[in-house]
Amino acid sequence: MTSQTALEVASSGHTKLTTQELNDLLHAHFIRPEDRLNHAGAGAVYLTEVTAPGTSGRRADAVHIGLWQSRGAGRIDVCELKTSRSDFRRELEQPAKAEAWWPYSTTFSIVSPGVDVTPPDELPTGWGLMVPNPRGGRRFKTVVKPAEREPKLTIGLLMTLLKNTETSRVNDLRLQETRLRQEAYERVEAARRERGVVSPRDVKRLALLERLEKAMDVELGEYAWRDQLEPEAAAQGLAAFMRGHAAQVAVREEAERQAESLERVAARAAEEAKNLRKALAVKLVVSGEDGEDGR
Repeated sequence: MTSQTALEVASSGHTKLTTQELNDLLHAHFIRPEDRLNHAGAGAVYLTEVTAPGTSGRRADAVHIGLWQSRGAGRIDVCELKTSRSDFRRELEQPAKAEAWWPYSTTFSIVSPGVDVTPPDELPTGWGLMVPNPRGGRRFKTVVKPAEREPKLTIGLLMTLLKNTETSRVNDLRLQETRLRQEAYERVEAARRERGVVSPRDVKRLALLERLEKAMDVELGEYAWRDQLEPEAAAQGLAAFMRGHAAQVAVREEAERQAESLERVAARAAEEAKNLRKALAVKLVVSGEDGEDGR
């Protein structure tokens, strides 16, 4: 079932959604699908299976982090996805996950297919409840507004979020690779249908595309479908990746230059210290001779 189909099912009043389908809908609620491959353009980050800071080892199903002021900069919304009554009851009986994330989040909410799965009156104080909007659209309906607080920012939290952001970035690049594969496939098929015979120049270009697809393990396509990737999205992802790579290279080169500069300073300091010791030794010798003459 696709995200669109899942949304149609949820909007029709049915609450039979898998956790993955519900997660796809929640992802679209926070970040539009067309912005999903561009964190800067999205103004937010959506992470899944994020381990809470500390030693509890508790994982949140989804964490939304606002980056732009218009998207609630600094917000950390933690969500738990529940698709069955039994799963929801287990969450209520063992609230350790909520407690582990509570101090590090702006809000903590339960996300479910509908109120029949997660009745609002069973929610603990401060917890929120979100369900797909029965009227349709990507934005969820907030059945119970969660309590808000200032999240506690620690090194452990930052490390956790950074690690998961990198994982999300890798997944985005894989999606772009898939679109590239679809684009290459569509171009090849179009050329075969329209020309029947491909010119030497096109043969060379197609060979280059095939090499690119093979190296990236992805197919180019006109649109995203299964393991295929659109060329525009792939280009954006690759450009962002190369900019990041270039930045890392620049930082490394600058660090090497600084290290060389420090080594030169240390060498000069050692040479000056050596000359100073020699001068002091000569002065002591001269002073000793003058003392003997004085006697």
